Amino acid sequence: MNIDQCYKLLRVENTASNEAISKSFKMLALKYHPDKNPHNKEWANEQMTLLNTAYSDIMSYRFRNETAADAANGNDFASEKTPQQQEREMRQRQQAERTRRDRQEAIRLREEETNDELAARFVRIRDDAKDAIYKYFQYGLYNFHRREDVKGEGLYKEIVLALRKSYHRINRLTELSKDRELLEHFGVFSKMIFNFYRSSECLNIIDSYRDEYEVKAWRMYRQGDELLHQAHRELFFDRHNRGYFNNGKVFPSLNDSEAVFRRTLNSYPDSSWAVETAIKLDYIISLKAYINLFFSS
Repeated sequence: MNIDQCYKLLRVENTASNEAISKSFKMLALKYHPDKNPHNKEWANEQMTLLNTAYSDIMSYRFRNETAADAANGNDFASEKTPQQQEREMRQRQQAERTRRDRQEAIRLREEETNDELAARFVRIRDDAKDAIYKYFQYGLYNFHRREDVKGEGLYKEIVLALRKSYHRINRLTELSKDRELLEHFGVFSKMIFNFYRSSECLNIIDSYRDEYEVKAWRMYRQGDELLHQAHRELFFDRHNRGYFNNGKVFPSLNDSEAVFRRTLNSYPDSSWAVETAIKLDYIISLKAYINLFFSS
């Protein structure tokens, strides 16, 4: 479905804030949940899959498109108007000014910078993104319950904003170089952080144990998710704390995780967990490409 259909399915306008979209998604998910429709579970599962797909597609679209997300969330992912609206609007103006300066800098770079200088700038952007991912593990934001308190929610929004900035800055760098090696590094890294974000939005907790098919799908999905968590926590968090990369720990967990996710799709293709499973598989593929390119030595 296209993005307009996604908004229509979630019954929100394309100008709605991320929080409003999430609220509508949760309300609709409660309405169409198989537990609420015990005499029509197959239909309910189909509706849940459509809702999950629509929510994921909207959030991915907003991550990739600065204008769409900025218009709805003011760059700091603010929700509806509050007494602090003036401060948020000031931040929005500041972000607009930073964007203007970035574009001016891009023009200057196009005229002056060499590929070596572009590479150095990419390293700085890459480090900012890796710092954001490090915080994700540092504060345990893999646990959805920690995102529900004020501190956790704020930290997660900061992390997503930092990843979005890095993603779009790298995309602007791609316009300034024709060097194939640089472009490969830009593309692989930006795709990895985009898929990391999508993966971080995927649910990993179940809200009901009544539907045996859904429970079995979730348990298999959860097994793959735990293996994936071990792998990318080692890569983005434990490695930095320890000081070296444990290759023998990452790849076995990634390969096992991929195998479990593929079994989940094969065994439970009609489960509402199929959407999350497919997203996790995309992330694993991009994560492997990142490791092979950046850690090949």
